Amino acid sequence: MAFPVAIPGIYDYEIPDRFVDRITPGQPVLVEVKKSRIWGVAVEIKTESAVAGKVRLKEVIDIKEGHWADSNRSLLKLYEWIARYYQCPVGRVFRPVAGKSIINKKARTVTVYRCVDTANGVFIDNGIDANVNINMNPGINTDSARRGLSDNQRIALEKIKSHPEPLSAAQLQARFGIAASTLASLRKKGYLSKEIKTEFRDAGELSRSSVDEENITLSHEQRDCVERVAASLSAPDKPFLLYGITGSGKTHVYTELAKRVLSAGRGVIILVPEISLTPQTISRFRAAIGDAVTVIHSRMSDGERRDSLQEIVTGRRRAVVGVRSALLCPMEDVGLIVVDEEHDGSYKQSDTDPRYNARDAAVMRGRLQGAAVVLGSATPSLESYCNALTGKYRLLTLTDRFGTARLPAVKIVDMTVEHREKNWTALSRYLAARLEEELSLGRQAILLLNRRGFSTSLLCKDCGYSHACPNCSVNLRYHKADTVLKCHLCGHEEPALTSCPKCGGLKIHYKGTGIQKAEEMLRERFPGARILRMDQDTTRRKGSHAAILDAFASGGADILIGTQMVAKGLNFPNVTLVGVLHADTGLHFPDFRASERTFQLLTQVAGRAGRAELAGEVVIQTYCPNDAAVRFAAEHDYLSFYGHEIKHRKELSYPPFGKIARVVVEGPDESVVAGFIGKAARMIAGVNAGVNVNNAANAGVGAGKIKVLGPTVAVLARVDNVYRYSMFLKSGSPGHIGDVLADVRKLAAAGLPSGCKCIVDVDPQNML
Repeated sequence: MAFPVAIPGIYDYEIPDRFVDRITPGQPVLVEVKKSRIWGVAVEIKTESAVAGKVRLKEVIDIKEGHWADSNRSLLKLYEWIARYYQCPVGRVFRPVAGKSIINKKARTVTVYRCVDTANGVFIDNGIDANVNINMNPGINTDSARRGLSDNQRIALEKIKSHPEPLSAAQLQARFGIAASTLASLRKKGYLSKEIKTEFRDAGELSRSSVDEENITLSHEQRDCVERVAASLSAPDKPFLLYGITGSGKTHVYTELAKRVLSAGRGVIILVPEISLTPQTISRFRAAIGDAVTVIHSRMSDGERRDSLQEIVTGRRRAVVGVRSALLCPMEDVGLIVVDEEHDGSYKQSDTDPRYNARDAAVMRGRLQGAAVVLGSATPSLESYCNALTGKYRLLTLTDRFGTARLPAVKIVDMTVEHREKNWTALSRYLAARLEEELSLGRQAILLLNRRGFSTSLLCKDCGYSHACPNCSVNLRYHKADTVLKCHLCGHEEPALTSCPKCGGLKIHYKGTGIQKAEEMLRERFPGARILRMDQDTTRRKGSHAAILDAFASGGADILIGTQMVAKGLNFPNVTLVGVLHADTGLHFPDFRASERTFQLLTQVAGRAGRAELAGEVVIQTYCPNDAAVRFAAEHDYLSFYGHEIKHRKELSYPPFGKIARVVVEGPDESVVAGFIGKAARMIAGVNAGVNVNNAANAGVGAGKIKVLGPTVAVLARVDNVYRYSMFLKSGSPGHIGDVLADVRKLAAAGLPSGCKCIVDVDPQNML
């Protein structure tokens, strides 16, 4: 038995007679743990237990049968692989589908009213012409229908009959103005019957999305990609990497493949990296394949997630669109898995176990379930493109934009020149002029600034004091709208300062430009423009992503300014200008992927311009105009960037030329944290030297060398009063690095004090 909560390990429970032959691996099972009842997952059925003679085994209390159990069983090998490869308890992998908030959630029911034939005592189909009077229906005796009904009751009954489906009291009140007392009278007189109906809890994207059928004629390149994947659907042997420039119509390839797979009776999983992409993606897929689509993402309520999963496991909906957790949904007989924007770091879960990458797990799920896997991107990760070049993946390419659209022109603006000429604003003179021009023509623009808040730091001009978070090793950021200073790590807030807490000086200066400050500047510079901002602060509320995008798509705003969430996969035909206000934001991070991520972000946001008949232009403002990431992004030249970057990766044995992992130790006592990670590093050094430093810890470690960088203080040295130390592991062998990490976990379980945590992150995306 494994548990989707913080209970490590696997435990034995006795199967009582009533459940014998009814429990199978992968099945949700209710058991008692320390006097509490907890749902876990059966991972193995044994004939005897190794601990049965030592302790008395508790009995299984209850089980979940039917579709949920069947679907989980088919995925058990995937869950076990994720636990093994990413070094976490297998029970944690089940959390998205078997956590107590999901497994205990009941279906939502509502009481609805249906008309009854008072002459014959049978139900009447509500679906009749709204203009037909109840007395004209030959199935009802006229005298009986009239007897005992007031005019208001008769009119109410006609309205109820006019609707094709039974409605609840609240719906009848809202739609027809029928009072509850009228319903009670009609039911008492035998004209209405009450029924209990299960109601699907819609997350919002489904009800808002368009369902107009698309009439798309695929290009020659698109047809070729579809046919090559379709030829392997019955027996796929390798994943496909679909490398297509921005606007090339990769989604059309996905939808055509989805139609073919669904027509064969198999399931489809479509992954997108951001919640903001689900509304447009769902609209496109519903236009192509109808109502077979459901959705899964982190902003759903427990009830909505439960209902979506129920639709999937019962087969009522055979296509799911969602973020990374949708990959773990219990769908049987999957025929196609699409990972759109496969390069995106959002597919890697970094904040909690399992710290899996949904892209790589999708490849494994496809292998285990015999599904075709298509990874798509205009800027593939270096690992994926290398896999395609070396034959691990099959490469598909789309070299032209779909239809009449053309790649936008790109202009690089050197902001050091702007400063020399006394322009200290975040908007270059060229970009300001182009915005003025496009807005005068009734066109739209998207601006990218990947910095939250109003200003990035506070500085005293008298003494140089900078105001840092009291709990974390970062500066507080100024949010002008709330007049507060905020920490984006621990959530600490305090009122904005008017004087220096160190010297008392009044020369307080808020440095740097965050997205709120840029928005204010735009409103002052273009007072007639309608501006929307899209960042974490404006999208906290459920449905806010879709509301902002819907408003912009419908022409309700002229300028959309946002963080990186506006750069990915969005399609607005009237957008002709894209501006990047600070292209260097992520370029100098202490991360070997910093250049790759900058190139990807710039290329992706550039792709939002000129996606229809209107020509587009992109303006990139930078202090590093000659940097390779900026230069190749401006030229729309992925292949040259790949050739430039891959050489550095090979020299340093970084992926795809080596496996990496990161170990982070956290705790309230810095000396304890530093001491433990030092001990773990010495253990690994002993393994490399062939010395048995700790017999228990070194059991099963191979002879491969593990290069250790560190240990050292983490880049984010303190978060919420927790000290952090880290070390970085590199190896040419996934097996060797996995063995060593398993030993680090054992060492932590045996010797790390309470209140401390050892985080093992395989294939990390976050180096902070």
